[in-house]
Amino acid sequence: MVSATVLFQTGFTLRKVVEGREDPITGEPGSPTITEIVGRGLVQEPLWSSEKEVGPTSVKDERLIMFCPVSMGVSDVVVTAADEVEDPRGQVWQCITDGHERGIPGQAPEYVAVRVRRAKGKR
Repeated sequence: MVSATVLFQTGFTLRKVVEGREDPITGEPGSPTITEIVGRGLVQEPLWSSEKEVGPTSVKDERLIMFCPVSMGVSDVVVTAADEVEDPRGQVWQCITDGHERGIPGQAPEYVAVRVRRAKGKR
């Protein structure tokens, strides 16, 4: 059987960030919790936009990450714009959209595709 994830590399980690609950007495936000999901993945330039915005101090670097968890099914992972992905080189990517399940048409989804932006301060 052919797999859409045959070229995916090991060493990717999805960090799911869940905001903490507000303290009912003080009104202060609680500490966020982070759940790490290990998987395989691939970083690509997005097909719909390969432009990079250049600002006075930085370059906006947007890509597409395709992520396949190794310890659970693709349908069990919900990627949101609040999550982060760390690649095998240690670079951290901030999700800027919610993820979408993808795979070979006519077969079960094999991975989640999500648009990301480089989070240079987190490496």
